[in-house]
Parts: sequence; C-alpha cells; structure tokens
Amino acid sequence: MADEDGNPLQETFVILDDELVAYLSGLKGFPVFQGMRGLNPVEETFIDAEVREMLEREVTELAARARRREVPEPPAWVGLEGTDDIRLGEELGWRGLLEWLQKVEHLLHLARQMGMEVWVLPND
Repeated sequence: MADEDGNPLQETFVILDDELVAYLSGLKGFPVFQGMRGLNPVEETFIDAEVREMLEREVTELAARARRREVPEPPAWVGLEGTDDIRLGEELGWRGLLEWLQKVEHLLHLARQMGMEVWVLPND
C-alpha cells in the first residue's frame, strides 16, 4: 500500500537493520528469526503462508519473553551501517524491540486480513 506519490505507507513496512538481524538470528528456539541470517540482502524474498504463520507465532512469543526479559538483551542501537557512530542509527533496547515486534505483528495481521503478500525487500 502506498500514498498518491508511490511511497509505502508507514504501517505497511518495518525496517530490519543489520544489528537487528544479527540479534534475532541468534535467538534459540525461533527458527524463522534464525533463518533471517540467510536472507540475501540484495534480493526480494517472498514469505509464504506457512512461514508467515510461523513468524506470527514467533513474534508473539518473543514479545512475551522480551516483556519478561527472558531473552538476551537487544542491541542498544541499530542502523549504524557498519560503524560505531550512533549518530547514524537509532535507539532500540527493550522498548524499541517491543515496538518493532508490535509493528511486525500489525503488518502480518493487515496482510492476513487483506489477503496481501509479505515480502522482505532490500533497502535500496
């Protein structure tokens, strides 16, 4: 979904920074998140219905565990583009992780309700 200028609407995408991929793919017991390490960063990847259902369950479970602090602490900053310069990134931490998970949950819900596909796209 996009606005009249063709820009994706804010609620129809989430950003998956390198630091977040590294964090999520390192979590034990979350096979879809662990599989993110193998995504090709320059190619579009279709998320089929089976994987999408698994992802929905993982998002719900990770959010519950994160609220209880039962998973490793997330990175404090993301979007650093391979540097340690926090001026390039944005804060994440526990609050940011929970907000990100909530956005993913909402996106998956919208896609299911509207019969839309879910894709992982490169950051062009």
